[in-house]
Amino acid sequence: MVVGIWIWEITQFDEFLKSFYNWNERLEIPNILYGLAFSNVFTAAIASSILGIGLFLKNKTGWILITGWYWFLITNGIKSIFEEGIKDSTDFFQALFFFLIPLGLIFLMNKFNGISEYHKIQSSKKLKLNLLAIGIGILLAVFRVVKKNLLQQCL
Repeated sequence: MVVGIWIWEITQFDEFLKSFYNWNERLEIPNILYGLAFSNVFTAAIASSILGIGLFLKNKTGWILITGWYWFLITNGIKSIFEEGIKDSTDFFQALFFFLIPLGLIFLMNKFNGISEYHKIQSSKKLKLNLLAIGIGILLAVFRVVKKNLLQQCL
């Protein structure tokens, strides 16, 4: 999944650059930075890489990365709702759906002992790890916003 997202985003970015530049100018550094500034490419790839790394780690770091990714989805959804708003009932149900799935998965991760045993998490440490994961999720969402805004200001 992670490799597929990276390949998809690279091809999307290449298509984006094709629409502005010819073949020889497309891969020049200023043109790539310009393309990164006006497209929000590679954010999903970075976030999915964090999830992929977390899935293969059988320790607290894996737990934090996985739950942090879910909190990133929730924070990103909140940001999108504030920016675009909810226009009709379809948007409302989509927003509800995209909040309930990550929250449900976070609840399942905290509830079942098999997941805790896989990551070697003690019940007394779950609160600290969940708070750290919330921080990581918020930092990923802030990174996404800052990445786009800083690149736009540099150009």
